Amino acid sequence: MLGWIAASVVTVVVQVVLVSLWAQPSGVGAAAGRAGAQLAGGFEPDRLDGGIWRFTLLQAPLWLALAAAAWFIVRRGGTGLRATLGLEQRWRDVPVGLACGLATQFLLIPLVYLPLSPYIDTADVEAPARRIMALAEDAAAATVLVVAVVVVAPLVEEIYFRGLLLRALWGKMGRVWTVALSAALFGLAHLQLLQLPALVVFGLVAGTLAVATKRLAPAVWAHAAFNGVTVVALLR
Repeated sequence: MLGWIAASVVTVVVQVVLVSLWAQPSGVGAAAGRAGAQLAGGFEPDRLDGGIWRFTLLQAPLWLALAAAAWFIVRRGGTGLRATLGLEQRWRDVPVGLACGLATQFLLIPLVYLPLSPYIDTADVEAPARRIMALAEDAAAATVLVVAVVVVAPLVEEIYFRGLLLRALWGKMGRVWTVALSAALFGLAHLQLLQLPALVVFGLVAGTLAVATKRLAPAVWAHAAFNGVTVVALLR
């Protein structure tokens, strides 16, 4: 948990400095005030000004900090990354993971939101993803976006949440509570209230895969498929 907090602090500091150089009104104070107001309201800081390149640049600190935190914590324990995080992959992890990610998007998520449909508009749930996908104005931007959302984000987030966090919890509690708590923390970490049910459901699926197989690869492939469905749907 300290690793996640440290990664978040690094990310906020870097984002405040960079956004202060781009945004109007300019200045670190203005950027910090805007980011603080958005976080207090339950939203992520606005990182979308300036196109896909700036968005990707502002994502990089979080990815790097999470990866560094996982590496530091594991190495501090004196164990190998592969064994500790379950980085081994087998051929069947690919179809199993992809199938679970697709099933989550097309079956579980619609079922979860069905009783919420009178209160939540689908357009509001899709709004953050649509804002990001709108940055793909040409082939180069679309390529960067696909790599970031379908490759980098699933790998880094799974290493941290299912590789590090879930395995740390697993040593303290049973499987059911481990999967449930790690899924809840995964959802809450995204700071998106309307998307929280979907994120928690996916966290449950990814956590179940990690616990059942004792490997991280199925969850990574499931995460890639889960994100990939959104990318394909919004890029069309």
